[in-house]
Amino acid sequence: MLSFRSVLRLAASALLLAAAVLPTRAETAANPLSIAGPQGIALQVHWHPLKDARGPQPVVIAFHGCAGLYRSDGVTFDERYPDYIKFLHERGYAVLLPDSFTSRGSGSICEIAARDRTINVETRREDVISAIAWLKSRSNVDSKRIALLGWSHGAMTVLSALNTQRDPHARGVAGAAVFYPGCGELLRRGYGLQVPLLMQLGALDDWTAPEPCEKLAAQLTAQPGSDVTLRIYPDSYHGFDSRTPARFRMGVPNGTNPNGVHVGGNRKARAESLEELDRFLKRIFQ
Repeated sequence: MLSFRSVLRLAASALLLAAAVLPTRAETAANPLSIAGPQGIALQVHWHPLKDARGPQPVVIAFHGCAGLYRSDGVTFDERYPDYIKFLHERGYAVLLPDSFTSRGSGSICEIAARDRTINVETRREDVISAIAWLKSRSNVDSKRIALLGWSHGAMTVLSALNTQRDPHARGVAGAAVFYPGCGELLRRGYGLQVPLLMQLGALDDWTAPEPCEKLAAQLTAQPGSDVTLRIYPDSYHGFDSRTPARFRMGVPNGTNPNGVHVGGNRKARAESLEELDRFLKRIFQ
């Protein structure tokens, strides 16, 4: 029979083990808020204001890619989002993360062919407008210093929402930064932009190939008064700002190879792209 002291030691060991495997507070998604979304949807958002902020805060609204906000457990944030929350908080920006997928009863859509998706860029573009409106209603937000940030499908959503050749379109933001969007549809539709844009692409991207975005950036740069910064990182695939090593991902049908795509980080490109993002936000928020 175990002594009482032995039982206590075992219990303490079990607690330490549990603490080691549980996600940290930064990694675990807090209970989301619900705000008024398009077509009567209750849009779930994760609001991460600055602690001990004095006065209204500048805010970055960040839009997730086709995998959504969470890991496969549906509870824990993908590592990208805690990383960026920390990065942005350290630079004095609050963060809002809209959840376009859970709000509509969906998880990842990465392995669904684009033509078969029930949630697409058209669905999400008004989430951008709803998120901006919610922030502008809050007294602790600096309504003149709101920026948009997006990755992949979220980047396409941001670009679509800002297209001045369509109504409604997003208004009242200081600028937008996008990582590896797909730009083919925007080229076909026609595109106008009235805010500063930072576009960052991977030269080897075989999921959302960089060439259409290069053409779109060239078109925008040729417009009077445009403010477009394009950065293309060599030896870099889709997701180059990730900490996860690059790999071939099978079962993704929407890239240049129908069998799958390469995705993952490039340490040098990650560091340089974050520095570029930092410079861009400082400039548009000054």
